[in-house]
Amino acid sequence: QVPRTMLADSYALVCYLTDDTVAVPHEIVPVRLVRIIRAERVGSSYIFTIAAQDFVSGLDDATIRSAASDADRAQLSGPATGTGTLFAFAADLDHRPHRGAGLVAFEATALALSAHSPFNRPATAFYTVVRVGRLSAKSWFNSWPQPSAITKGAFDLASGRRYECEVYCLRHYTSPDDTPLPDLWLGVAATESTLDFASATRSPIDSRYDVKRFVFAAEPDALRRVSGFNLFLTPDPTSEQGAQDITLPLIFRGSILIAALRALLIGIATAGPSMVAVNAAGKLNPGVATVVIALGVLAGAAAIFPSIRKA
Repeated sequence: QVPRTMLADSYALVCYLTDDTVAVPHEIVPVRLVRIIRAERVGSSYIFTIAAQDFVSGLDDATIRSAASDADRAQLSGPATGTGTLFAFAADLDHRPHRGAGLVAFEATALALSAHSPFNRPATAFYTVVRVGRLSAKSWFNSWPQPSAITKGAFDLASGRRYECEVYCLRHYTSPDDTPLPDLWLGVAATESTLDFASATRSPIDSRYDVKRFVFAAEPDALRRVSGFNLFLTPDPTSEQGAQDITLPLIFRGSILIAALRALLIGIATAGPSMVAVNAAGKLNPGVATVVIALGVLAGAAAIFPSIRKA
């Protein structure tokens, strides 16, 4: 199906498969729904570009296995796992009743994963983006940030405004001998230099339930700009790289007003000296003035819009 792009716009359920060293070996633990944006083959690998969707609830190993075909079910990982084991398979599963209700499903999913050793370590934490919203100058009733719209997988924002990314963190691990947990930080790093953070870019996860907020903005611009940032976990607050990273794509809309003002100012700066020079030569008339002003406006537009300048 990959070469024929038949998987595009399909939903998939990402699960964790336990190994054979636990009490319930080869158990399928459901995690989260995703939407497949693109699937392609690169060498011998299949690369999936996905958009994260809701967490799930009310699903278990038996329900997921029963939704597979008889032929696929026989090849799923289990006590008799052979060389033809399937780790990706089609399932006739109606996901709509199982879409999780907000952060409650996230908490339940994190708790279920914490029962397994890869997710039950001192340096393990779970986090999810609650919202990206415009930052209000007030902190009172009905003044909290409203979630920004998402357009084709990217947050749709306006340049020149301040926004806040709110992240909910869980750290379930408890030391059996009350040993203090190692330091763990949630970090953020912009994918390009035009994005500025007004808040600290590293925040320690210092409690079992924690909420972190990062404030950011992009300079006012006349043109549409594609940007983004990465969230990640790191034991070193000075590091620019970490583990368990996710990318949040951002689109900053351009401003027609800013574009018009910039073009006008550049046009005036360009046409003004020419008008003065023509007038000093005694050749200024309505026709010449119109031509000089038109050239100034064209110069202003070309300075703002690169496509005109290239033409």
